[in-house]
Amino acid sequence: MRGQQSLFDNYIEKPVKKTSRKGRSADMIALRDQCLLYRYYYHIKLQGKRYDMALQELSAEFWIKNSNIIYRLQCNSERLEQIMKEEQPDLKQLRVLYPWWAW
Repeated sequence: MRGQQSLFDNYIEKPVKKTSRKGRSADMIALRDQCLLYRYYYHIKLQGKRYDMALQELSAEFWIKNSNIIYRLQCNSERLEQIMKEEQPDLKQLRVLYPWWAW
């Protein structure tokens, strides 16, 4: 019969599905940002590139827009300052940390 299902749908409760968070993992984003900071340090301090050129290189390496790179650097400014002023890793240390990059 026509409309029979809609007649009884009002009396039967349907279970509510819980939505799970989709997208990138916060842990993976933190790891990516850490690597991004070291690559930024490499381009600026060790290679002596200009800011805009370093952003272009990072954009090509990480497939992220320049504006997102700037945002991620600002979000992690304390860690970046620690890398730039306190740690100051050399090429050997960077190769140990991230052996798959061409340092």
